[in-house]
Amino acid sequence: MEVITAIFVCFLAILIYLLIKYPDRCIGTKPRTDLNGPKGYPLIGNMLDIHKDNKGLLMFMNDTLTKYGPNATYTLPGLGRIITINNPECIEHVLKTNFENYHKSPILQSILYDVLGDGIFNTNGNAWKMQRKLSTHLFNGRKFREIISVVFKEETEKVLNTLDKLAKTGDTFDLQDLFFKFTMDAFGKVTFGLDLKCLENPKEPVKFATAIDLVQRVMDDRINNPFWKFTELFTEDGRKVREACDHLTTFAYDIIKNHRKNPEALNDSRDILNIFMNAQHDNGEKLSDKELRDVVLNFIIAGRDTTAQALSWMMYNLMVDPSVEEKLVKEANSLLTPENPISSYDNTKRFQYMLAVFYETLRLHPVVPKNLKVCLKDDVLPNGVPIYAGEIVNWSTWAMGRDERIWGSDAKQFIPERFLNSEDGLKPNQYKFNSFNSGPRLCLGQNFATVEAIMLATAVLRQFKFEMVPGQKCPPDYVHSVTLPMKNPLLVKVHYRG
Repeated sequence: MEVITAIFVCFLAILIYLLIKYPDRCIGTKPRTDLNGPKGYPLIGNMLDIHKDNKGLLMFMNDTLTKYGPNATYTLPGLGRIITINNPECIEHVLKTNFENYHKSPILQSILYDVLGDGIFNTNGNAWKMQRKLSTHLFNGRKFREIISVVFKEETEKVLNTLDKLAKTGDTFDLQDLFFKFTMDAFGKVTFGLDLKCLENPKEPVKFATAIDLVQRVMDDRINNPFWKFTELFTEDGRKVREACDHLTTFAYDIIKNHRKNPEALNDSRDILNIFMNAQHDNGEKLSDKELRDVVLNFIIAGRDTTAQALSWMMYNLMVDPSVEEKLVKEANSLLTPENPISSYDNTKRFQYMLAVFYETLRLHPVVPKNLKVCLKDDVLPNGVPIYAGEIVNWSTWAMGRDERIWGSDAKQFIPERFLNSEDGLKPNQYKFNSFNSGPRLCLGQNFATVEAIMLATAVLRQFKFEMVPGQKCPPDYVHSVTLPMKNPLLVKVHYRG
């Protein structure tokens, strides 16, 4: 009995000591009295703030920026001390000027590892540099322009045919799902020479896509749950994510296996998988199947989500603001004809208002809405704020897009003209307009996604008009996910444009 009492007293003493040492922050973190931020709870920091009212990390980041300004601090179990850098100068410092000092956090790499593995979006250092260098072969050169011109035209025609049938029947359908199927098919053809045939059955769910959506949602939840490795052993989400990851892995390995059986594919210099299959590490070894699996999943997820989500949010904004839609249709009619109803690659550059609408969509609805990097060595931001080794810097592109200090008093309004009338115009500062990342990690597929969106949207809007089905929430809720999909189907009817 005395032993039990002694253990209890010892435990109580340790607990009291920790409560005194960490009265408003996570255990193991140092105080930052030089910075403002939301006060946390003893030992667990701000974890409950994220879970309160199902707010989620993204809205918590937005609230922190709104209340405390660009540079604030908070703590989360597992992640530790986090410093916000929600201003263009600090982002430029982290993503360009002192790029080598800020890496993907090992904790976040672990959270995303099940699906992204050691792929380009989840690595640092030499592994990232090698994949980045190899990937540039896909997105550069005339051959690339030629193949995406053909593929985007083919897939856009399929979307137009689908909409033609739906306009005749008057059926309600999920527009976001149609865009996801379009980008899956287009990206599969361009990168791997693979026809996934998602658009052949537009009403049928795609198991691969369902698995991606589930995995990204659960991985975002992991950021808010430091004990996820344990809890997922017993939860339904844990079981589902293991099944989803198994399906994604099998899907990727099947692509690799079938690729090796196809001599024509192995000789295609435009095929990204072929480029990686022929590559070697510094020691002369070729990439393993596991490394190739990571390549496949990183590229398909990025290629599917970017344009599809942007198109979905853009079409929603057009449906609630007919004046913007009218200007887009006028531009489409001036540059497209019945004989040439789909833009060519080169002609997409002439769609200035369309590009402004695309950028404005991504300003308010960035596909990657939040970012975190770990500081390797003590540093000082351009505004004098010190960042200590081991601390995480964080910025929210979603919150910054709504920040009146950056975009003016109309920041929360959808006004494409801001990109036409501003000093930067249609070449916005990438540290202010951070939707395509910036610095050495600037999105390789930026031009790919932009051309894809312009070719599809202009062709569709010239011929069809969408009508939202009544009863849906406006604006739509987003999913708490790694990216920014709409939470619910975007239910619409489509009509021929008169």
